[in-house]
Amino acid sequence: MALNAAVVSDSTTLITLINIERFDLLFGFAERIIIPPSVYHEISIQKPAREVLDRSIREETIVIMEVADRRRVQELMIRLDLGESESIVLADEQNLPLIIDEKRGKKIAKENGLETIGLIGILLIYRRRGSLSRDEVRTIVDELRTVNFRISEALVTLLLEG
Repeated sequence: MALNAAVVSDSTTLITLINIERFDLLFGFAERIIIPPSVYHEISIQKPAREVLDRSIREETIVIMEVADRRRVQELMIRLDLGESESIVLADEQNLPLIIDEKRGKKIAKENGLETIGLIGILLIYRRRGSLSRDEVRTIVDELRTVNFRISEALVTLLLEG
C-alpha cells in the first residue's frame, strides 16, 4: 500500500527514475502521480520515457491535469521554468504534496506553504520503513550517479544508515 493516495510531481524525479529503470519506486510512495501537461511534454521528448509515461497513464497511475490559475503560473515563471511553475500551482490547487528536486523550485514551493519531497527523501522513507535494504539503496545510489544525479556523501551515509 502506498504512503499517499496522490501527489503532484515535477519532471526531474520522474526522468531520473525512468533513466535508471526504477520508475516503479514511485508507486510505493503514491498510488497516483498527477502531472501538468508541461511535465508530460518535457519527459516525453524521449521515446522510451514517453512509452513509460503512456503505459502509466493507461494504468491510471499517472494522471495529466490542467492548472487552473494561469496567471499564477506566469508569475512563478519569472524565477522557474514552466514545468516547475505548473507543478507548484497544481499541487497548491489540489492540496497535495509535491515531488520536486530542484533547490530553487523546492524553496519556492515551501514558501507557498506546500509539502515537498525529493527523490532522496522518498528513498529515505523506504529505507526507514524497511522497504529497501542497505544494499538496494547502495545499488540505487550507484545507478543515480550513472545518470549524473547529484548526491552528496553525507546524504548517501544518511540513506544507508536509514
